[in-house]
Amino acid sequence: MLRSLAKLRRREFDLLVVHTTQYPPWHPRSILTALRDWHYRSLRGLFGLFAWRFTHLFHSVPIAVVDLRDSCHIGRHNFFLLDSCVAFFKRELPTDNWLAFCKSSYPNFPGRKWRSFARNRRRVEKLKPISLGFYSHFEGAAAPVKSADIFFAGRIGSNNTARVAGFKELQALKAEGYVVDIATEPLAWPEYMRRMSAAWLAWSPGGLGWDCYRHYEAPLAGTAPLMNHPAIVRHRPLKDGEQCVLYGVEAGGLTEAVRRALADKAALHKMAKAGAEHILKHHSRFALAEYVTTTVLGRRLDGSRYERNMDS
Repeated sequence: MLRSLAKLRRREFDLLVVHTTQYPPWHPRSILTALRDWHYRSLRGLFGLFAWRFTHLFHSVPIAVVDLRDSCHIGRHNFFLLDSCVAFFKRELPTDNWLAFCKSSYPNFPGRKWRSFARNRRRVEKLKPISLGFYSHFEGAAAPVKSADIFFAGRIGSNNTARVAGFKELQALKAEGYVVDIATEPLAWPEYMRRMSAAWLAWSPGGLGWDCYRHYEAPLAGTAPLMNHPAIVRHRPLKDGEQCVLYGVEAGGLTEAVRRALADKAALHKMAKAGAEHILKHHSRFALAEYVTTTVLGRRLDGSRYERNMDS
């Protein structure tokens, strides 16, 4: 850390990217996790928990903060990052950005007076959306023949009310004669991709957070994603009817969207292809890294100037 800090002070780095933590370093869960994961080197882990909180005080390199957690809130223990960074990229960013501060900076709801403070307005202006994107390699993943109408893999339980309600509609569609492939137990990756690519639609409801990897995996597998309307600001979103299918969580919303989409399977094929092209362009690891870099520094990863336009 001291070597990295020295390089930051000499400005050998152009940008410092920091990820947020779910709990403050003094929280029992943080301490117990360090003891569990670091074992006999736990003192080093505990040092790391606290040291990163002071790094920003000793250099002038621009900071970008990335929060890819499921929570739509920003914990008070991360406010120092919000105040010191150029931009704060949040995966689950509420459509009303102010709601990210519920409970953390105000007893209940951040009301009109709290929103009027200049410091708080500066904080909100730094908030930017970012996606999870995708990690895995998908070459040759798409199945040559479709054998199912809808595919879903995941837990139901009390994960998400939209997921519980949608699952009931899936079962009703199955009873009507639609071919619905459901896997509630974990699948090996090749089997997961094979079964998803064999369906016309991949149901991808919100879980603990709205954004999830299946949104991006499905088109790359040659399958159109079926997603409930988001409650977050999205980065480079898939467009409804062009690259994905969106539905309302109200009763009957999923059923109506499925029937309408499956009535034109040629359109679904084009939708999956367009979605895959969009995801490869805007949601790869490199694309997301470049999005962070251009937003903070105004230049691309190769050093060329970033020209902003309506499409960017």
